[in-house]
Amino acid sequence: MFSDSEKKVLEKIYLKSAEVINSVTMQNGAILASPPGRRYPYMYPRDTMLILRVLLELGEVKKTKKTLEFILSLVGETGEWYQRYTKDGESASYRPSQVDCNGLVLYMVKKYYDATGDRKFLEKHWRQIHLGTRFLEEHYIKEEKLVFSMNSIHEWPPMEAGFEIWANVCALAGFKAACEIANILGKKEDIKEWCGIENDLTKSIMTKMVKDGHFIKLTNMVNIYDADISELGAYILGLVSADDKVAKNTCDFIEKNLYDKKLGGIRRHVEKYGRPGRNNGGYGPYSMYTGWMAQYHIDSGKPENSKKYFDWFIRHHKGGLIPEHVSAKNDFLKWQKEAKEIGRYYKSGRKEEAEKVMRSKDFKENDVAYWVVPLTWGHAEFMLAYHRLKKKNLV
Repeated sequence: MFSDSEKKVLEKIYLKSAEVINSVTMQNGAILASPPGRRYPYMYPRDTMLILRVLLELGEVKKTKKTLEFILSLVGETGEWYQRYTKDGESASYRPSQVDCNGLVLYMVKKYYDATGDRKFLEKHWRQIHLGTRFLEEHYIKEEKLVFSMNSIHEWPPMEAGFEIWANVCALAGFKAACEIANILGKKEDIKEWCGIENDLTKSIMTKMVKDGHFIKLTNMVNIYDADISELGAYILGLVSADDKVAKNTCDFIEKNLYDKKLGGIRRHVEKYGRPGRNNGGYGPYSMYTGWMAQYHIDSGKPENSKKYFDWFIRHHKGGLIPEHVSAKNDFLKWQKEAKEIGRYYKSGRKEEAEKVMRSKDFKENDVAYWVVPLTWGHAEFMLAYHRLKKKNLV
């Protein structure tokens, strides 16, 4: 499946990935989305929980516990975990409530318990668990039996405000975790309420958020049926297996519509949802989602189908470092023009990151833009895909 030289490159990226994650993990447990000096020198709960999902599977129990301890300590008075924090734990959020973050924190608390049996950890943090679950309850609409969110994994309300798939599968994973934790600790009143929501959410997601046999992005006053990587979320969080029929159809739907034929890899959504000026750095494939697709094919029993995604990492790593995403030069310039026209270019570090891209040799000579190098989450998803491939003795 891989040549000897390809295996060496993949191992190099894996080892470098571990170095990157270690380098951005602070003494207090915070994990930064990118190193200081790059665009995301913050801790994002979404990124961090998905990174912990990887570290725990790799056996990094102590690291997982330390980071969970830190993030649990940051829960707000209303039970919310915010969009992002400084390395010291101060809120640096500039987006509406990130409902999925709450679900992901609860999900990872339960995953940690499953790996360790650490009941004292649950007892110690019951207050935060309870607060975080109550925050999810506030966004659960009983009439629809779904969770309402203003934005989600792409942090973009125009395409995510409503009953959105990623927010709902994260909420389901969160309620499932909270229900099981409450059962372990004997919290009978909470068990009844949270388990009831878990059951209703499961039914609604599998009926209202499935069309033509695959998951859909959004249902609300406006429905979005186009392909979006978040539609793979139920598989990523273990709510459906890789061989589940809806998961398989969803993977096929995503590949058909979001695979980048020129650059390889998987884009996050259809281009029109990022216009004008929203496709930061140009429309193109994302590292973490390319990693998800590799993981899916390995788990589905067809690891040969993951090769093109590993080839993407071989092709686009920079000395072992993985970018957030990649775009062709003309797509970068199209984004830049649009972003300047609407004023987005000069906010949130976009201009500074774009200038780094334009100074690079790849941009000047190869007509390729590498945006935010390295991205911690992208490294983590590669590591998990590689780890699962190695378990099958394929590298």
